[in-house]
Amino acid sequence: MKHLVSVIVPVYNVQMYLNRCVQSIVDQTYSNLEILLVDDGSTDESYSLMKTWKEKDPRIRLLQKTNGGLSDARNYGIQRAQGEYFAFIDSDDFIRPAMIGTLLEAMLENQAQIGVCDMEYLYDDGRVELANGGDFEVADIKTHPELIRMNNSACNKLFARSLFSDIEFPIGKWYEDLATIPMICFNAERIVKVNEPFYVYYQRTGSIAHSANPKIFHIYEAIQRVIDYIETHCSNVQMKDQFIQEMKHCYIIHGLDLTTLRIKDFDRSENRVYYLEENMKHLKQFYPDWENDSMVKSVGLKKKMIIALLKRKQWKAVLGIYDRSK
Repeated sequence: MKHLVSVIVPVYNVQMYLNRCVQSIVDQTYSNLEILLVDDGSTDESYSLMKTWKEKDPRIRLLQKTNGGLSDARNYGIQRAQGEYFAFIDSDDFIRPAMIGTLLEAMLENQAQIGVCDMEYLYDDGRVELANGGDFEVADIKTHPELIRMNNSACNKLFARSLFSDIEFPIGKWYEDLATIPMICFNAERIVKVNEPFYVYYQRTGSIAHSANPKIFHIYEAIQRVIDYIETHCSNVQMKDQFIQEMKHCYIIHGLDLTTLRIKDFDRSENRVYYLEENMKHLKQFYPDWENDSMVKSVGLKKKMIIALLKRKQWKAVLGIYDRSK
Protein backbone atom coordinates (compact mmCIF):
# COMPACT_ATOMS: atom_id res chain seq x y z
CA MET A 1 0.00 0.00 0.00
CA LYS A 2 1.45 3.34 -1.05
CA HIS A 3 -1.35 5.62 0.07
CA LEU A 4 -0.12 8.64 2.03
CA VAL A 5 -1.79 9.06 5.42
CA SER A 6 -1.70 12.46 7.13
CA VAL A 7 -1.61 12.18 10.92
CA ILE A 8 -2.72 15.49 12.45
CA VAL A 9 -1.67 16.17 16.04
CA PRO A 10 -2.72 19.44 17.73
CA VAL A 11 -0.16 20.36 20.40
CA TYR A 12 -0.74 22.72 23.32
CA ASN A 13 1.31 22.62 26.53
CA VAL A 14 1.72 18.85 26.66
CA GLN A 15 5.45 18.54 27.30
CA MET A 16 4.83 15.68 29.75
CA TYR A 17 2.98 13.53 27.20
CA LEU A 18 4.16 14.60 23.74
CA ASN A 19 7.10 12.19 23.41
CA ARG A 20 4.89 9.19 24.15
CA CYS A 21 2.35 10.35 21.57
CA VAL A 22 4.82 11.05 18.76
CA GLN A 23 6.79 7.87 19.46
CA SER A 24 3.62 5.83 18.99
CA ILE A 25 3.03 7.44 15.58
CA VAL A 26 6.63 7.09 14.43
CA ASP A 27 6.50 3.39 15.41
CA GLN A 28 3.50 2.59 13.20
CA THR A 29 3.95 -0.55 11.11
CA TYR A 30 2.55 1.39 8.16
CA SER A 31 5.26 3.88 7.30
CA ASN A 32 3.92 6.04 4.45
CA LEU A 33 2.90 8.86 6.76
CA GLU A 34 3.19 12.58 7.03
CA ILE A 35 3.01 13.58 10.67
CA LEU A 36 1.73 17.12 11.14
CA LEU A 37 2.51 18.46 14.60
CA VAL A 38 0.45 21.63 14.95
CA ASP A 39 1.71 23.87 17.76
CA ASP A 40 -1.29 25.85 18.96
CA GLY A 41 0.65 28.58 20.75
CA SER A 42 2.26 26.44 23.46
CA THR A 43 3.99 28.27 26.30
CA ASP A 44 5.91 25.28 27.70
CA GLU A 45 8.64 23.17 26.07
CA SER A 46 6.31 21.44 23.61
CA TYR A 47 7.67 23.18 20.52
CA SER A 48 11.25 22.42 21.54
CA LEU A 49 10.32 18.74 21.76
CA MET A 50 8.63 18.99 18.36
CA LYS A 51 11.85 20.32 16.80
CA THR A 52 13.81 17.44 18.30
CA TRP A 53 11.40 14.97 16.74
CA LYS A 54 11.64 16.75 13.38
CA GLU A 55 15.41 16.19 13.42
CA LYS A 56 14.85 12.47 14.04
CA ASP A 57 12.18 11.74 11.43
CA PRO A 58 11.79 13.46 8.03
CA ARG A 59 8.11 12.47 7.87
CA ILE A 60 7.36 15.05 10.56
CA ARG A 61 6.17 18.52 9.58
CA LEU A 62 6.05 21.32 12.12
CA LEU A 63 3.27 23.90 11.97
CA GLN A 64 2.93 26.89 14.29
CA LYS A 65 -0.07 29.11 14.90
CA THR A 66 -1.51 31.41 17.54
CA ASN A 67 -3.67 29.71 20.12
CA GLY A 68 -7.16 28.93 18.84
CA GLY A 69 -8.08 25.65 20.48
CA LEU A 70 -8.29 22.02 19.40
CA SER A 71 -10.70 22.51 16.50
CA ASP A 72 -8.74 25.43 15.07
CA ALA A 73 -5.50 23.42 15.21
CA ARG A 74 -7.13 20.43 13.51
CA ASN A 75 -8.55 22.64 10.77
CA TYR A 76 -5.13 24.25 10.30
CA GLY A 77 -3.61 20.81 9.83
CA ILE A 78 -6.35 19.65 7.44
CA GLN A 79 -5.81 22.68 5.22
CA ARG A 80 -2.10 21.86 4.91
CA ALA A 81 -2.22 18.07 4.81
CA GLN A 82 -1.19 16.28 1.63
CA GLY A 83 -2.40 12.75 2.33
CA GLU A 84 -5.24 10.76 0.82
CA TYR A 85 -6.35 9.77 4.32
CA PHE A 86 -6.54 11.63 7.64
CA ALA A 87 -6.00 10.47 11.22
CA PHE A 88 -6.39 12.71 14.27
CA ILE A 89 -4.40 12.00 17.43
CA ASP A 90 -4.68 14.10 20.58
CA SER A 91 -1.23 14.89 21.92
CA ASP A 92 -1.71 13.40 25.39
CA ASP A 93 -2.95 10.11 23.92
CA PHE A 94 -1.12 7.39 21.98
CA ILE A 95 -1.84 4.62 19.49
CA ARG A 96 -0.87 0.97 19.11
CA PRO A 97 1.67 0.14 16.34
CA ALA A 98 -0.79 -1.56 13.96
CA MET A 99 -3.56 1.04 14.08
CA ILE A 100 -3.09 2.95 10.84
CA GLY A 101 -2.01 0.00 8.72
CA THR A 102 -4.84 -2.23 9.90
CA LEU A 103 -7.53 0.41 9.42
CA LEU A 104 -6.24 1.38 5.98
CA GLU A 105 -6.10 -2.24 4.83
CA ALA A 106 -9.67 -2.84 6.03
CA MET A 107 -10.88 0.30 4.27
CA LEU A 108 -9.25 -0.63 0.97
CA GLU A 109 -10.50 -4.23 1.11
CA ASN A 110 -14.08 -3.11 1.74
CA GLN A 111 -14.10 0.10 -0.33
CA ALA A 112 -14.91 2.05 2.82
CA GLN A 113 -14.34 5.75 3.46
CA ILE A 114 -14.04 5.43 7.25
CA GLY A 115 -12.21 2.86 9.35
CA VAL A 116 -13.07 2.55 13.06
CA CYS A 117 -11.35 0.78 15.94
CA ASP A 118 -12.05 0.36 19.64
CA MET A 119 -10.44 2.53 22.32
CA GLU A 120 -8.88 2.10 25.74
CA TYR A 121 -9.33 4.70 28.48
CA LEU A 122 -6.15 4.95 30.56
CA TYR A 123 -6.51 6.66 33.94
CA ASP A 124 -3.92 8.30 36.18
CA ASP A 125 -4.14 5.44 38.66
CA GLY A 126 -3.37 2.87 35.95
CA ARG A 127 -6.94 1.66 35.44
CA VAL A 128 -7.84 0.73 31.87
CA GLU A 129 -11.37 0.61 30.47
CA LEU A 130 -12.38 -0.63 27.03
CA ALA A 131 -14.60 1.63 24.92
CA ASN A 132 -16.40 -0.08 22.07
CA GLY A 133 -16.15 1.79 18.77
CA GLY A 134 -19.36 0.19 17.48
CA ASP A 135 -21.02 -3.21 17.05
CA PHE A 136 -20.70 -3.83 13.33
CA GLU A 137 -18.18 -5.10 10.77
CA VAL A 138 -18.94 -3.41 7.44
CA ALA A 139 -21.98 -1.22 6.91
CA ASP A 140 -23.39 1.15 4.33
CA ILE A 141 -24.42 4.31 6.13
CA LYS A 142 -27.52 4.85 3.98
CA THR A 143 -29.01 1.51 5.05
CA HIS A 144 -27.74 1.76 8.64
CA PRO A 145 -28.56 5.35 9.68
CA GLU A 146 -28.01 4.45 13.33
CA LEU A 147 -24.25 4.52 12.65
CA ILE A 148 -24.44 8.30 12.45
CA ARG A 149 -24.55 8.34 16.25
CA MET A 150 -21.95 5.65 16.95
CA ASN A 151 -18.84 6.46 19.02
CA ASN A 152 -18.25 10.01 17.79
CA SER A 153 -14.56 10.43 18.62
CA ALA A 154 -12.44 11.69 15.72
CA CYS A 155 -9.42 9.87 17.11
CA ASN A 156 -10.28 6.17 16.79
CA LYS A 157 -10.88 6.48 13.06
CA LEU A 158 -9.17 6.80 9.70
CA PHE A 159 -10.92 9.01 7.15
CA ALA A 160 -10.82 9.43 3.38
CA ARG A 161 -9.70 12.98 2.69
CA SER A 162 -12.71 13.64 0.43
CA LEU A 163 -15.08 13.56 3.42
CA PHE A 164 -13.68 16.87 4.67
CA SER A 165 -14.24 18.82 1.44
CA ASP A 166 -16.88 21.11 2.99
CA ILE A 167 -16.65 20.34 6.71
CA GLU A 168 -14.51 21.82 9.47
CA PHE A 169 -14.44 21.36 13.22
CA PRO A 170 -16.31 24.19 15.05
CA ILE A 171 -13.96 26.67 16.71
CA GLY A 172 -14.39 27.68 20.33
CA LYS A 173 -16.90 24.96 21.18
CA TRP A 174 -16.84 21.91 23.38
CA TYR A 175 -18.01 18.60 21.85
CA GLU A 176 -16.33 19.38 18.54
CA ASP A 177 -16.32 15.68 17.65
CA LEU A 178 -20.06 15.23 18.22
CA ALA A 179 -20.62 18.36 16.13
CA THR A 180 -18.54 17.02 13.24
CA ILE A 181 -18.08 13.25 13.05
CA PRO A 182 -21.79 12.42 12.43
CA MET A 183 -21.66 14.81 9.45
CA ILE A 184 -18.56 13.00 8.18
CA CYS A 185 -20.30 9.64 8.63
CA PHE A 186 -23.35 10.95 6.79
CA ASN A 187 -21.13 11.77 3.79
CA ALA A 188 -19.49 8.34 3.76
CA GLU A 189 -20.87 5.48 1.72
CA ARG A 190 -19.38 2.66 3.77
CA ILE A 191 -17.77 2.27 7.21
CA VAL A 192 -15.63 -0.66 8.35
CA LYS A 193 -14.94 -1.69 11.95
CA VAL A 194 -11.81 -3.39 13.31
CA ASN A 195 -12.37 -4.99 16.71
CA GLU A 196 -9.07 -3.97 18.30
CA PRO A 197 -8.45 -1.21 20.90
CA PHE A 198 -5.75 0.56 18.91
CA TYR A 199 -6.34 4.05 20.34
CA VAL A 200 -5.41 4.80 23.96
CA TYR A 201 -7.19 7.82 25.43
CA TYR A 202 -5.39 9.20 28.47
CA GLN A 203 -7.86 10.54 31.01
CA ARG A 204 -5.98 13.21 32.94
CA THR A 205 -7.11 14.31 36.40
CA GLY A 206 -8.44 17.86 36.21
CA SER A 207 -9.14 17.74 32.47
CA ILE A 208 -12.13 19.70 31.14
CA ALA A 209 -14.11 16.47 30.98
CA HIS A 210 -14.46 16.65 34.79
CA SER A 211 -14.84 20.39 35.30
CA ALA A 212 -18.00 22.35 36.08
CA ASN A 213 -18.44 24.76 33.19
CA PRO A 214 -21.46 26.23 31.33
CA LYS A 215 -19.84 25.00 28.12
CA ILE A 216 -21.23 21.56 28.91
CA PHE A 217 -24.41 22.86 27.26
CA HIS A 218 -22.58 23.23 23.94
CA ILE A 219 -23.60 19.61 23.50
CA TYR A 220 -27.04 20.74 22.33
CA GLU A 221 -25.57 23.11 19.73
CA ALA A 222 -23.33 20.28 18.52
CA ILE A 223 -26.29 17.99 17.87
CA GLN A 224 -28.31 20.76 16.24
CA ARG A 225 -25.38 21.56 13.94
CA VAL A 226 -25.53 18.02 12.56
CA ILE A 227 -29.32 18.13 12.18
CA ASP A 228 -29.08 21.41 10.27
CA TYR A 229 -26.43 19.91 7.99
CA ILE A 230 -28.60 16.88 7.21
CA GLU A 231 -31.59 19.15 6.54
CA THR A 232 -29.67 20.97 3.82
CA HIS A 233 -27.66 18.07 2.36
CA CYS A 234 -30.13 15.16 2.18
CA SER A 235 -32.61 15.27 -0.70
CA ASN A 236 -34.31 11.95 0.09
CA VAL A 237 -37.14 12.88 2.48
CA GLN A 238 -37.53 9.43 4.05
CA MET A 239 -33.78 9.04 4.55
CA LYS A 240 -33.53 12.57 5.92
CA ASP A 241 -36.20 11.82 8.53
CA GLN A 242 -34.36 8.65 9.58
CA PHE A 243 -31.02 10.42 10.01
CA ILE A 244 -32.58 13.32 11.90
CA GLN A 245 -34.42 10.98 14.26
CA GLU A 246 -31.15 9.17 14.99
CA MET A 247 -29.55 12.52 15.86
CA LYS A 248 -32.53 13.46 18.04
CA HIS A 249 -31.81 10.31 20.03
CA CYS A 250 -28.48 12.02 20.84
CA TYR A 251 -30.38 14.68 22.77
CA ILE A 252 -31.47 11.87 25.08
CA ILE A 253 -28.17 9.95 25.14
CA HIS A 254 -25.82 12.92 25.49
CA GLY A 255 -28.11 15.64 26.82
CA LEU A 256 -30.60 14.07 29.20
CA ASP A 257 -28.53 11.07 30.29
CA LEU A 258 -24.78 11.73 30.03
CA THR A 259 -24.92 15.43 30.90
CA THR A 260 -26.99 14.63 34.00
CA LEU A 261 -24.41 12.01 34.98
CA ARG A 262 -21.65 14.52 34.43
CA ILE A 263 -23.35 17.16 36.57
CA LYS A 264 -23.88 14.75 39.47
CA ASP A 265 -20.10 14.16 39.49
CA PHE A 266 -19.31 17.85 39.93
CA ASP A 267 -17.73 18.77 43.24
CA ARG A 268 -20.32 19.32 45.98
CA SER A 269 -19.19 22.97 46.18
CA GLU A 270 -20.45 23.55 42.64
CA ASN A 271 -24.05 24.58 42.12
CA ARG A 272 -25.21 21.23 40.83
CA VAL A 273 -28.88 22.18 41.17
CA TYR A 274 -28.32 25.15 38.85
CA TYR A 275 -26.70 22.94 36.21
CA LEU A 276 -29.46 20.33 36.37
CA GLU A 277 -32.10 23.01 35.92
CA GLU A 278 -30.23 24.62 33.03
CA ASN A 279 -29.74 21.25 31.37
CA MET A 280 -33.48 20.57 31.34
CA LYS A 281 -34.11 24.05 29.92
CA HIS A 282 -31.70 23.32 27.07
CA LEU A 283 -33.25 19.91 26.42
CA LYS A 284 -36.74 21.42 26.13
CA GLN A 285 -35.48 24.24 23.93
CA PHE A 286 -33.70 22.01 21.43
CA TYR A 287 -36.02 18.99 21.59
CA PRO A 288 -39.52 20.05 22.73
CA ASP A 289 -40.93 16.56 22.11
CA TRP A 290 -38.18 14.77 24.05
CA GLU A 291 -40.61 12.97 26.37
CA ASN A 292 -41.98 10.97 23.43
CA ASP A 293 -38.59 9.79 22.21
CA SER A 294 -38.45 5.99 22.07
CA MET A 295 -35.24 5.98 24.11
CA VAL A 296 -36.98 7.71 27.00
CA LYS A 297 -39.70 5.08 26.98
CA SER A 298 -37.26 2.16 26.95
CA VAL A 299 -35.03 3.05 29.92
CA GLY A 300 -34.82 0.96 33.08
CA LEU A 301 -36.65 1.54 36.35
CA LYS A 302 -33.97 3.69 38.03
CA LYS A 303 -33.65 6.02 35.05
CA LYS A 304 -37.44 6.22 34.75
CA MET A 305 -37.51 7.43 38.35
CA ILE A 306 -34.76 9.99 37.72
CA ILE A 307 -36.48 11.29 34.58
CA ALA A 308 -39.75 11.64 36.48
CA LEU A 309 -37.97 13.67 39.16
CA LEU A 310 -36.26 15.85 36.56
CA LYS A 311 -39.62 16.55 34.92
CA ARG A 312 -41.00 17.63 38.30
CA LYS A 313 -37.90 19.78 38.95
CA GLN A 314 -36.97 17.74 41.99
CA TRP A 315 -33.26 18.50 41.52
CA LYS A 316 -32.09 17.66 45.04
CA ALA A 317 -33.94 14.36 44.97
CA VAL A 318 -32.11 13.42 41.75
CA LEU A 319 -28.75 14.28 43.30
CA GLY A 320 -29.69 12.37 46.43
CA ILE A 321 -30.28 9.18 44.45
CA TYR A 322 -26.90 9.45 42.75
CA ASP A 323 -25.02 10.47 45.90
CA ARG A 324 -26.41 7.51 47.85
CA SER A 325 -25.29 5.08 45.14
CA LYS A 326 -21.66 6.26 45.18
